[in-house]
Amino acid sequence: MAVTLARGLRNEEWGACGANSQIPMAAFQLARLMHAPDLNWLSGGGGAINSAAPLVKSTADPVTLDSAEHSFRLEDIVDFELGGWRKAPTVGIFGGMQVDRHGNVNMVGIGRDYPKLRVRGPGTVGLVFAAYFTRTMIFVQRHDARIFVDEVDHVSAPGRTAARREFCDPHSDGPQLVVTPLAVLDFGDDDTLRLKSVHPGHTPDEVRERTGFDLPSSTPGEVPLTPSPTDEELTMLRERVDPGGALRRLRLD
Repeated sequence: MAVTLARGLRNEEWGACGANSQIPMAAFQLARLMHAPDLNWLSGGGGAINSAAPLVKSTADPVTLDSAEHSFRLEDIVDFELGGWRKAPTVGIFGGMQVDRHGNVNMVGIGRDYPKLRVRGPGTVGLVFAAYFTRTMIFVQRHDARIFVDEVDHVSAPGRTAARREFCDPHSDGPQLVVTPLAVLDFGDDDTLRLKSVHPGHTPDEVRERTGFDLPSSTPGEVPLTPSPTDEELTMLRERVDPGGALRRLRLD
């Protein structure tokens, strides 16, 4: 998942991820080492810019500041993400409790009757900034029909809908890619999710059975396998980005 996200990052972009974001943190660092040395990234609410610290549990860990090129206070982060980096293309990587067919993401909670939620989430927090990024990518650590729903209960980050075009920054194209433990999803011309590839060891039928809406293929014919990490990418991940093996300890399903 980290390698797939890293390959989707571009040189000279400005990027950011949230607090509980070990996979995106690894992706940003790996991309800078492999193909995008002029990619800049913000380490969530911790405020570190281009941290090269070994992978930790949270972007708010103070250790991320030790090797950072710069650091922002929280007030500056808010100003920055609300359009302060407009001169450069921007990318955000984030997850959520629910993701629907249009790429809307919910972090508020499960249940429509707010505030009487069945499960309360952490809240929208930094996902409001999704309306300002040039593009976004979504990751989840589980792939099942409780997460991939036909319609989210609450919208924390807007997907590819009419509401985005009406209320969000005109420079923002919305979500482009969704990476899960089973597959990679992208969007069709109708702005709904499609199955782009399945990871080795999984099948299209498995992915569709664990998705709460129809999931057509991106291309005609057999759904391709997600390209595996190269030896060089694995070496960089294991020796430079994550020598402590934090990614190996994540619970993915």
